[in-house]
Amino acid sequence: MMAERTRAIRRVLLTTLVLNLGVAASKFGVGYTYGIVSLQAEGFHTTFDALSNVIGLVALGIATRPPDPEHPYGHRKFEVAASLVIGMMVLLGLLEVGRGIYGAITVGSHPTIEPIAYIVLIATIIVNLGVSYYERREGQRHDSMILLSDSAHTLSDSLAAFAVLIGIFFVDIGFPAGDILAAVVVMTFIGMTAYRVLRDGIDVVLDTAPLDANRVQRIAEEHADVRSCHYVRSRGMRGSVHLEFHLSLDPDVRLAEAGQIMVEVKRRIREALPEVKDIIVQLEPHEPMHVEDVPERLI
Repeated sequence: MMAERTRAIRRVLLTTLVLNLGVAASKFGVGYTYGIVSLQAEGFHTTFDALSNVIGLVALGIATRPPDPEHPYGHRKFEVAASLVIGMMVLLGLLEVGRGIYGAITVGSHPTIEPIAYIVLIATIIVNLGVSYYERREGQRHDSMILLSDSAHTLSDSLAAFAVLIGIFFVDIGFPAGDILAAVVVMTFIGMTAYRVLRDGIDVVLDTAPLDANRVQRIAEEHADVRSCHYVRSRGMRGSVHLEFHLSLDPDVRLAEAGQIMVEVKRRIREALPEVKDIIVQLEPHEPMHVEDVPERLI
């Protein structure tokens, strides 16, 4: 199963890498040939899409390694590390676009709009929308943070390219500032993408709870023999969530029976929350203080 998942994600990344390189080359070629600053900015945007695919491929090879003594929880967080690197690279692209805009304003920009510019933009918008949809679908199917992060980046590239298309149209009808305004729009999309990618990665690094503790509690307490479920804690990422909680049972329940109850509760949670990879349960005899003394945020 893991090997099949890895092959599927690698296939998506390789496909999008080839497409992104082609799109970036087209944007750079037309942008620099005709002095279209917004199209140059889009070239940088797409180049970072391609570089993120390369980083994803490298990280994927590490993230699929099995757990070992030094990494008992596995290596899936290497995907998070790759996502954070992608986010930082997007920020670098943001700075480069800003530099290009500043240069166009201070030096003066006089782009020449030819039909090839429209053709390249329309074609790349179609390609990017398809790539974004493809990556998002496969990312959800395989619970891949790399694919989901890159999908968000590629979608922003499509929206930014549409803004550039409008910008060069204004230039074409006699409004030269349209190119600069379109480049600013591209810069905004790049900034939004960086924020989303970095936010998702940092949430995992900081162990932000990926599960609703109240939902876990309800599932556990649906079992007739469970008196209470508390101290619910979860951490991890899509497809690799680690869950811990305390389960209070009647003090007279025998150990063997308590073990069966715990197994049944785990089974129900995994059926309801398939993203849970590992569950640690602490069994304890039910006493009112176990529930009353629990901080509300951990119930």
